Amino acid sequence: MNYDYIDTDEGLGEFCDAIAGVPSIALDTEFVSEDRYFPELCLVQVAAGERHAVIDSLAIAHLDPFWRLVATPGRTVIVHAGREEHRFCRRAVGQGLATWFDTQIASGLIGLEYPASYATLIQKLLGKSLGKGETRTDWRRRPLSARQLEYALQDVVYLEPLHGEISSRLKTLDRDAWLAAELAAYQDRWEQEETAERWRRVAGISGLTARQLAVL
Repeated sequence: MNYDYIDTDEGLGEFCDAIAGVPSIALDTEFVSEDRYFPELCLVQVAAGERHAVIDSLAIAHLDPFWRLVATPGRTVIVHAGREEHRFCRRAVGQGLATWFDTQIASGLIGLEYPASYATLIQKLLGKSLGKGETRTDWRRRPLSARQLEYALQDVVYLEPLHGEISSRLKTLDRDAWLAAELAAYQDRWEQEETAERWRRVAGISGLTARQLAVL
């Protein structure tokens, strides 16, 4: 598989410029959430037209150029169970993904089981199977092997075909409006959950008075 490994600000800027005009961007992330206030973003995987890339978010301090791109209307951002992708984007640039399509949410509206895994959708809708060789990778470790990077890229290379297949079935069932309503509801819910989590994680909050809580 041909792909770009991006670990510099310059490389990220060039990649964002190159994909700015594509109609859709498939997006996934690898992160670690244990013992952290917020999950630690380790990798960002992208498929956009003929371009595939792994962005090393541990090597690049700020991914704002990329997050601004996917937070700006003008393309469809395709994710699977994309709660964390929304949250990473929102924390970086103040808003979530703009025009987006979640294959897990959408597949539930065409009669498939919900929540279906990415591997399940690929098998049922595309007749393909995913490799399972790197499921226990510590994505914080460097360097990552070519096999590990290609395994990570599997999480985006099938998103565009899934988007096409699910979209076709939604249109046949006349359920596009259902999906739009579901996506809006999920995005609102995720943002509310993040706000609630921030409150719960404030050190010493349980011992504050009502007046002190109001100040917070």
